[in-house]
Amino acid sequence: MANTQTWEVTVPSLKTILTCSAAFIALVAASKMSVQIGPVPLTMQTCAIGLIGAVLGARKGFLTVLAFVLAGLGGLPIFATPLSGPAALVGPTGGYLIAFPFGALITGLLAKKGWTGENIVKSTIAQFLSNIFIVIFGGLWLMLLTGSEKAFAVGLLPFFAPDMIKAVLASSLLAGVKLTLRK
Repeated sequence: MANTQTWEVTVPSLKTILTCSAAFIALVAASKMSVQIGPVPLTMQTCAIGLIGAVLGARKGFLTVLAFVLAGLGGLPIFATPLSGPAALVGPTGGYLIAFPFGALITGLLAKKGWTGENIVKSTIAQFLSNIFIVIFGGLWLMLLTGSEKAFAVGLLPFFAPDMIKAVLASSLLAGVKLTLRK
């Protein structure tokens, strides 16, 4: 008897397409909210990425943020810096870009375990872990390009306090949405 295997092809629902598209657009907007403080700008991208992971979940969040990164690497001018295409990947922000989808994955996985929304402390920790993962990975990449002292000074240190603030903001937004939806 032959072993037959069927492959199920699923088409995303309209709700999924619209939700992921809205998250993509929010990430583009967050990339344009930036302050140039060195070779790596301070942006709202990590805040948006954490929210995307928490709201969409690990898989959809990862794929949505990956689509954003791939669109920018494909040449769309959607990143915080003027660089797009392959130049963005080999430049000072390349490591941060590579880490973006994994930041959404982190908050998505932690959200599934209850680390979002109602428990503001756990939600803040989840958001901060996502942000810090992106900053550390990006800082390590920058270290390869500029050396460890400069990378620490311009690619890591300036981001810790703002990332904590963004984590509090994101977890507060998530808690507010949960409360609103209950009413």
